[in-house]
Amino acid sequence: MRIASGFIRPMLLVAALALAACAPAAAPAPTSAPPEASKGKPAAAPPTAAPAAPAAAPAATAPKPEPTAVPAKSAAEAMISLRFASIANASQAYIPVVMIERGIGKKYGLDIQLVDLSTTTQQWTSMRGGESDVSSGSFLDLLRQRQAGLKAKAFRGFYTFGNPIVSPTNKPYQKLSDLRGAKVGVPNANLLDWMILRAAGKLVDGFDVGKDAEVAEAAPQILLQMILKDQLDASYQFSDFVLEPTVEGKIKEVTNVRKTMGEAGLDTGAFYLTYNMTESWAEKNGPDAVAKLVAAMDEAVEIMDKDDSVWPMLAKRSGVENPALLPQFIALQRDRFKIDYGRAKLEPTQRLLDEMVKTVGAEPVGVTKVDPDAFDFAAVEAAKRLRR
Repeated sequence: MRIASGFIRPMLLVAALALAACAPAAAPAPTSAPPEASKGKPAAAPPTAAPAAPAAAPAATAPKPEPTAVPAKSAAEAMISLRFASIANASQAYIPVVMIERGIGKKYGLDIQLVDLSTTTQQWTSMRGGESDVSSGSFLDLLRQRQAGLKAKAFRGFYTFGNPIVSPTNKPYQKLSDLRGAKVGVPNANLLDWMILRAAGKLVDGFDVGKDAEVAEAAPQILLQMILKDQLDASYQFSDFVLEPTVEGKIKEVTNVRKTMGEAGLDTGAFYLTYNMTESWAEKNGPDAVAKLVAAMDEAVEIMDKDDSVWPMLAKRSGVENPALLPQFIALQRDRFKIDYGRAKLEPTQRLLDEMVKTVGAEPVGVTKVDPDAFDFAAVEAAKRLRR
């Protein structure tokens, strides 16, 4: 999204990421990788920032115990190699980039190498081909890929719900069911978010936007053009992609996925997008390495949440260079990075899956059960102890 030069052509790569993350991509057969995906290639890591100045020592008359720190790596001890796959200018790359830029990975003994992805669903074939160790994706894609034989697990949450349905500002729509009979756009009718909107709307007032509206499928940038030309009544969109026209008052938000889930009584903290790891990397390096990775990622997110200085660089990666939009962009991203990843979310995620299957059907959804073994929760707790 090159916002500085207009909002129609800018966020193609950001939209491509969101499309990949939300869409339950067809899981490949265990014996072969999807033909359309290309292999990721390691990208050059950004330079590591200089370490911060050491804190002042406590007064000699009132010594205080030092907090537990990650043990320093001896010269002879090798760093743990970690190949982190992501689309370089999308939000899924923010955490590994901050870990590298701020020296957090090295602090935890991790040699992080960025693997650049350029096509949707490529993270899964990259994992299958042994070319990456970690990447992000939806919980639904993870379950479908495991069902097809991929040995991978989620180990941390990434992003939460929030993408909107937008309309021209002159339209009277105030809620999802107002779109009954309207012409509504969506990039792909099998998007995870779209299936959630269908199920949640059915629960709220019996309105299935996939059946009770006239649905038009097109690329996100085309849908936005159609909205601005009043050729569509409304459209599902990705938050980043419609940030500028929304701020400028050219379009408005009718509702969003999180709001509609809440109205339907569904848990808005259910699993959505997760960071996933090959089981081979975890087995090779052990549970302590996984805990260190989670601790490093938590530290990076903490910086993103509290330090405004990191955001101009991250925004620029995603094409957001208009200073007037930066505050809204930061607020949007900080909100979406607030996740609740734990065993307690298995049951509400199963209920979400049940409602999707009930409304959309088992075949489009692809799986019917949330497998607890697909999620590593121990590393999260170990990471908390590591950072105390």
